[in-house]
This record gives sequence, C-alpha cells and structure tokens, in this order.
Amino acid sequence: MTLNEIESLGVIGSGGAGFPAHVKLNSKPDTIIMNAAECEPLLHKDMELLHHYPDEVLNGLKIVMQITGAKEGIIGIKNKHPEEIELLNKKVNGNIRVEVIDDVYPAGDEVTLIYMTTKRVVQPGALPISVGCVVQNVETLYNIGINKPVADKFIAVAGAVEEPATIKVPVGTTYADVLSKFKITTPNYVVRSGGLMMGILEDDLNKVVSKRTGALIVLPADHHCVTMYQRFATEHDTDRIAKAGCDQCNFCTEFCPRYLLGQPVRPETAMRNRMFTREDLPMIFPGNFSCCECNLCTMYACPEGLDPRGATVIEKHLFRQQNLKWTGEEIPVHPMYDYRKVPTRKLMQRLDVLMFRDEGPLKDLNINPGTVRVPLNQHIGAPAEAIVKDGTVVKKYDLIAKASGKVSSNIHASIDGVIKKISKEEIIIQRN
Repeated sequence: MTLNEIESLGVIGSGGAGFPAHVKLNSKPDTIIMNAAECEPLLHKDMELLHHYPDEVLNGLKIVMQITGAKEGIIGIKNKHPEEIELLNKKVNGNIRVEVIDDVYPAGDEVTLIYMTTKRVVQPGALPISVGCVVQNVETLYNIGINKPVADKFIAVAGAVEEPATIKVPVGTTYADVLSKFKITTPNYVVRSGGLMMGILEDDLNKVVSKRTGALIVLPADHHCVTMYQRFATEHDTDRIAKAGCDQCNFCTEFCPRYLLGQPVRPETAMRNRMFTREDLPMIFPGNFSCCECNLCTMYACPEGLDPRGATVIEKHLFRQQNLKWTGEEIPVHPMYDYRKVPTRKLMQRLDVLMFRDEGPLKDLNINPGTVRVPLNQHIGAPAEAIVKDGTVVKKYDLIAKASGKVSSNIHASIDGVIKKISKEEIIIQRN
C-alpha cells in the first residue's frame, strides 16, 4: 500500500482533530507508536478492536512502518489489559514490541505516550516527528489494515445505559438513532460525545457520527460532570469565575502531565492572567501553548472547582493571534514525574462515574438508518468537495466528495442509496 492509496481511502485519525493519515505519514520516523492507551474513562473501543481484530490492526501497523521506513513499531497499552497484552505478544515479533504502561490519565496524549514508551522528550512546540516518532491510534491502523474506504465508525456508548457497548455504525448516523438501541437508565439525561474529559456536551441529538466520533456517554442531567461542563460553557464564564475564586494554589500546574514532562505549561499563570489582565493589554505566558487540553487541571486538580483548562485555552487563542513562539531552553523531565501520575480509577472516583458499568463489549445492534447525513468536514483542514449530484445512485464505499487543499480527506458513501440533498456542510443519502 502507498500514501496515495491511504489518501484515496479517506483514512483520518479516528479521534481528536481527525488529522488526515496520508499527511501525517508523509514523514520518515524511526518509530511508529500504536496508541492503545485508551485513557478516557468508561471507553473500551480500542481494546475491543484489538481483541476481535488484532490481525487487521497489526497489518495496518506493518503497512505504516513499511510506508514510512520506520525500523521499530511499539504498541503502548495499559497494564490493566492482561488478556490483550498476552494476545498481542503472541502475534508480534522482530521489530514490533508491546510496551506495557501504567494505567494513568492522560497516557494517550501523544507527548506523554512517547515518553512512556521510548523515554524521548518532545520539546515545546515540536511535533512527535522531531524525536523520530509518529503516533497512530488503533482504529486508524485498523482502517489502513482492512484496505477499504472509511464508511463505518466504531464508537463506545457508555454511562447511564443498561448495557454499555462498542458498536459499528455507518458514518452519518444520528446520535438519536444510535441511542435508540440502548436502554437509558435515567429519565433526564445529557450526552457527552468523545469522552468525559475531552469531549463535547451535545445539545442536539440530530448531530451525526463522523469518522472521528469516539463515544457517546449518557449522563444524568444533574451529574457532577454535567455541572462542571455547564459552569464553564463560555470563555466569559471561565474568566469571571477565575477572577472570583482562584487562590493561586498551583495544584493545576503541579498535576499537569505536560508540566511534569518538563513542558512550560503553567495553568496557574493562565488563571492569574484572567484575574488581572485588561482587554486592551492581555497578559500571556507563551509556554501555555503546549497545553494538550486534557482537562485534568479542571476536572481533577483544582480544589476550588475552577477552570484552569479554559483559562489556558484562552491564552492559546491570544498566543495564535499575536504569533508568539516559545523561546525557552531545552526542557528536562520534572523530578516529581513518577510521583504525580493520576491513576484512572482515582480520576473516575473524582468524576463520580464509578456507579456506571466500566465495560463495553463489541456488539452488533443492527443499526441501519434509512437516511445518513455525511459531513463534508470530518477532519482538520479543508472540507471535502462533493463530486455527486442530487439523484445520483451510490453504493456503499463509493467516493462522494474529494479532498480539497493540502490538508483534507476523501469522503465515501456509508450506505447504498440515492443522493437526496447536497449542501456546504453535508451530503444526505437515502437508503434504497
């Protein structure tokens, strides 16, 4: 397989920003790291893929190593998954190895995972390739390994549901259609897409599953996490509450995983700057551009229930506007790194989600929507451009929109059907 073939399949990062795989792999690393850390609480999608489709995932890893010329492949997986670790160890050899890591959050952050698996330190503002690494998540490698256009998405459904599960659905399926297959155990609920820590609180269940949707988590409307999400719904809320409540205890910084790796991220300075800055003279600490937005400072570390993560994101916006760059010296790992990792179970306790079933077996729930709305912008970069017209008959996997621009990705039909409507945002397909 070639980069051009990966591009033609429309493979992107299956979570986060959805970076087009062919762009990310257009490099010459010495090491490919499979991100099997899956550190968001309650999610089990990656483990289910490794358990049921290990050969396909490993095939994707080998293809990526061949394309890039990487000499080593590393599978970073948490020690709480002995069954999957044993399975993988039986299947890998030679230049691919399994690296067992601690069950801490956020082990899945690229910079953190690189250090945990290789002891290499990515410098502030640098990309993983600067230390010879490219990180790919499990589902991305699966999509490369099966050599088919990306038309389906594996997602976890968890939280306040009777039977949490990992399922595969056509891209463009509404959240409402997905949740209709689950028994929700609370009368008043909200949905968080992506993850408890780094996801989005959804206000519209007619939104659709894209190639980077990782999970739908159902929470009671009065749950602690929901209260936190809603408290800091806007930058104004973050700014106002920082001014009112921050006592500069520094816990947010002392627990920051990037800070502990020596990165110059200091959420407490972002909070201080919210307290004292003026609109005409915004104060910024340039090191905060290295924040990975894992949300640990807000959802775990802050004893006052404030939003250091939000304050840091505000600084990142200002940082970009002013085109500032970090100019500090090379960084060392913090001497307290090994003592301040946050265990996932401790995080779950703080989030008050231990009452939910922490499992997600792969199930076939026969989700076949009559209509899908396939987004044209499912990835970072430029949206794809439609190449079909109203009334066109399409088959699943047919190309319906082509990548446009340097960073973009192809889009394919996720069901057999007829093109019913095309807009700037999406292509609607009605099943035959």
